[in-house]
Amino acid sequence: MNYRVVLADDEPEVLRSIQRTLDWEKYGFSVVGAFLNGLDVLEFLENHDVDIVFTDIRMPFMDGIELMHKIKEKYPYIKLVIISGYDDFQYAKEALIHGVLDYILKPINAREMSEVLQKVKDKMDTELEEKQSIQKLRNLYLENQPIIRENFLNRLVVGNIKAKALQEEKKTGLIRMGEYKYWATALAQIYQIEQKDHGETMDSQLASIYIRNLIRNSISDDIYYEAFYNPLGECILFGMNEPEEMEKILLKLNDIAKESKRVMKIKAAIGVGKIKDELIKVKESFEEAKEALSYRKMSQDGDVIYMEDIDKSEQVILLFDEKAQDKLFTAVKFGKEEDIHAVIRKMKEYLIKADMSSSSYQAYSMSVINALLVFARQQDLEIEEVFDGIPNYLEIMQKYASADTFMEWLEEQCIRLNANQGRERENKAKGIIEEAKQKIQEEFGDPDIGLEKIAAEVGLTQTYFSSLFKKETGMSFVEYLTDTRMKEAMRLLKETSEKIYVVAQKVGYLESGYFSHVFKKKYGMSPIQCRRQGQ
Repeated sequence: MNYRVVLADDEPEVLRSIQRTLDWEKYGFSVVGAFLNGLDVLEFLENHDVDIVFTDIRMPFMDGIELMHKIKEKYPYIKLVIISGYDDFQYAKEALIHGVLDYILKPINAREMSEVLQKVKDKMDTELEEKQSIQKLRNLYLENQPIIRENFLNRLVVGNIKAKALQEEKKTGLIRMGEYKYWATALAQIYQIEQKDHGETMDSQLASIYIRNLIRNSISDDIYYEAFYNPLGECILFGMNEPEEMEKILLKLNDIAKESKRVMKIKAAIGVGKIKDELIKVKESFEEAKEALSYRKMSQDGDVIYMEDIDKSEQVILLFDEKAQDKLFTAVKFGKEEDIHAVIRKMKEYLIKADMSSSSYQAYSMSVINALLVFARQQDLEIEEVFDGIPNYLEIMQKYASADTFMEWLEEQCIRLNANQGRERENKAKGIIEEAKQKIQEEFGDPDIGLEKIAAEVGLTQTYFSSLFKKETGMSFVEYLTDTRMKEAMRLLKETSEKIYVVAQKVGYLESGYFSHVFKKKYGMSPIQCRRQGQ
């Protein structure tokens, strides 16, 4: 790989000489920028990836020492090399403090520079190799094992792991997958939190943590399980040597559901998928666990619903599966009204073709309503506001008893969700950028104002804020800030008799020389010429 280099020297001829006399590519470097002062270097670094900066010590507006300090503060990974005509101990000491790789004295000849480049490249290559070392990766893996384990289990239950890859994962020892013959998945969801006797109600996040800990503390050592967080609820993977062990698991899950209701007034439903004879098949068990949760309101025996126990002798019950959900909610999130209409028309055709019984249709309707509410929650939408109150499953199914009327209701809700999401995204982005513009208007006279500061104040990362700002304003942050400062400078020059350096300071420039440089770049004339025109 080529390391990206920026050069900084206040002598244009020196810059040209350094660039032309050396075969940078030969030594593994690419010069991506060359500047006459430190401020321009910092501005360039805000929007470009750079590995190493070669800088002079004495430059206008910002010298090399200050530039090194700023780079180490904001971009500690960037390496530094000093090029200077000053053999000064104080400079060398400052360079050492900032971890400079080398200190080169002018005048520079090609042989000396070549040696420096080779030395710098060797050092950077060594550092890169150390970062990529197996031992460091192994340590990093051990530190992140809980996250890796949870990610692996989620990929397993949603079917994102192939059989061959599963065998490779087996060697890592994340779970004891080779010790059991049968597998099943359970999924726990909180559906109601009641007020406790003394009037206190637990919030949903604390309730989720309580259920998670209750599961981990309640299941005995003679039952093998792996519990992990899933966006749909708390998920549990069970390993068994005999299918009969499921009876003991179901009893334990019933105890957990009763305990949460009795002690903390938290009502949790636990759907349990069927037993599978291969670990790779737990995706099917997970889908069945989700399906089982749709039957909660129809269950007479409590809050643990085992898919094997549901009577499906009348006919196969069609549910709103993951594939169908993806099609509908992709249209809701990213499509237009006609896209939503097209998906729901196909769903309606599917229902008519299936010719379901009334109980099967009820189960299907429940699974659709449940998926709709889960989607709305995942998008952080206010359920009561979007649906004009919390939807009641039974009322909806009674009011929209036929496939035609139910699908009309569903399309109406999806179009509302679609419009709500669009407004939310647009309003949020505009609000954030308006806030940022206001802050710029209030603070442009502060020399330290910058992308990092304003992004932090509006609560966004620098990268996302920079992209959003340009999308909403048509200008980069630096361009907008400079434009704001220059407009105010133009006004002050024309309407007041303030001295040039005072105007510069009022609009955020400590160096009047650099202010004049930027002003002329913007308007094609110096501040003095501008003032004369105004007079």
